[in-house]
Amino acid sequence: MTRALTLARRGLALASPNPMVGAVLVRDRTIVGEGFHTYDGVRHAEVIALSQAQKVKTRKALRAATLYTNVEPCAMCSYCLRECQVGRVVYAIGSPVMGGDTKFNILQDDHMTDRLPQVFGVVPEVVSGLLHDEAAAVWREWNPAAWHMIERLGFMTDPSAPLVRVEPGRSWSLWRYLRSLASGA
Repeated sequence: MTRALTLARRGLALASPNPMVGAVLVRDRTIVGEGFHTYDGVRHAEVIALSQAQKVKTRKALRAATLYTNVEPCAMCSYCLRECQVGRVVYAIGSPVMGGDTKFNILQDDHMTDRLPQVFGVVPEVVSGLLHDEAAAVWREWNPAAWHMIERLGFMTDPSAPLVRVEPGRSWSLWRYLRSLASGA
């Protein structure tokens, strides 16, 4: 996990603006793939690490691999992890708004395996909250005010903390704005 945090910081320096996510794929105590988010919306840290690993490892070998990432994988990355049949996923910070584990249940969805076992394999082991405080510090170092808002709005959380639900905001139309002025709100 400490290597994933280092990669997240490196990504910030090289690919700013970057959402400070790093990922490391490990098999037999050896790094077989690693990466950090780039700002194009597609090359996420987890996908880059998987792509590197697949150049040297088979799907069967990835069943015994562990992916470490400082933020819970999103839905896209979670599907990739399931399709590559990674055996274990470890993340530090939960992402209840976009997460492939807590929001969309992709990582632990056994129905995917039931329907297409040759594609999705077995459900990976999922461990959350490893080095949460250290991972949060990466974000806090980047921008303390932004991290405060991200945390306060529940976009990223400590997986061991109670889940905070954020209600969607109401859009402001011109009519609603004028009514608020008239009512003094």
